[in-house]
Amino acid sequence: MVIRQNLKINSGNVFLSGAIFKPASNESHDNQSVIICHGMPSYKSNPTESGASNTDEISYIDLAEWFALEGVTTVIFNFRGTGESGGNFHYMGWVQDLNAVIDWLLAGNHVHPDKICLLGSSLGAAVAIYVTAHRKEIAGIVSFASPATMGLMENPERSLSRYRRMGIIRDDEFPVSRQDWAAEPQELDPSKWIGYIHPRPLLLLHGTEDTVVDPKALEILQDRSGNKAQSKLIPGVKHRFRSEPEVMQISIEWLKNLFI
Repeated sequence: MVIRQNLKINSGNVFLSGAIFKPASNESHDNQSVIICHGMPSYKSNPTESGASNTDEISYIDLAEWFALEGVTTVIFNFRGTGESGGNFHYMGWVQDLNAVIDWLLAGNHVHPDKICLLGSSLGAAVAIYVTAHRKEIAGIVSFASPATMGLMENPERSLSRYRRMGIIRDDEFPVSRQDWAAEPQELDPSKWIGYIHPRPLLLLHGTEDTVVDPKALEILQDRSGNKAQSKLIPGVKHRFRSEPEVMQISIEWLKNLFI
């Protein structure tokens, strides 16, 4: 049995929608936990709702319930600009959001404070790498399909137009400074930060058939980690985490074994 609690978390006056899934059989304060960090949506979506985007994907709720049944307390949430969360998309705003979720988890008596892990996919993985590098409270991280390098946006106006159509930038006056907004990916660049994660465990996963993020990113990140990460290039796997049962299974088994 799994216990679900819906969440509203304040991230700098932006309210994030989420949920925590706890194993009913364990003492919550001693639980290992994982925060799942979704990637950039390609359409209007809500990771905390039950529906998957297509029939080949498991929903975030089903994923969280699965992990909780395996004994891992699991938090899912929408980054700002997505789903039912407020705000407008910007890269460092997502960093602020993940920090807010971690702070919420630490402030309550929900999990063991030394057993908090992150699992990120695509842009969510890049955010998870950045936050783990800056926060020693994170005990371990799984990164799937993270980009290796990120820089200044080449065409901010085109990106803004696209993100408005997607519904992840909602306010006409946002951003106040387009120059600053366009520079944020350069700060997030995973290759700059991944070397600060060791000695904490890090698992890098990527699929050979990823057409969104070049699979060569795995080799670059492994090198920039000082070859301290575990890494696996998985044959036949594409970009979307929840469409790949093998990746999900590898992730939960790795997380479960961290504290044995």
